[in-house]
Amino acid sequence: EKQQMILSLTDVTELKKEVEQQFSVRVHFCDSCGGQSFTVESPTEELKEFISTFFAKKNLKAVFFFFGKYFTVKRNS
Repeated sequence: EKQQMILSLTDVTELKKEVEQQFSVRVHFCDSCGGQSFTVESPTEELKEFISTFFAKKNLKAVFFFFGKYFTVKRNS
């Protein structure tokens, strides 16, 4: 089983700020017992690539679902 990475609020805040500045899109963050997840209203390939690169720099991987509207983050293996 793959463990879900727990992100710091600093990482989450940084991602939300950078996406909003560069794409004028809000990233919604959900932190619950089931883990951490994100949603984006109107994902584009460019935005998904940006998010993937953001996490790759931290040795993490964004895993997208539902056409990129939903994603979680895990450790790169």
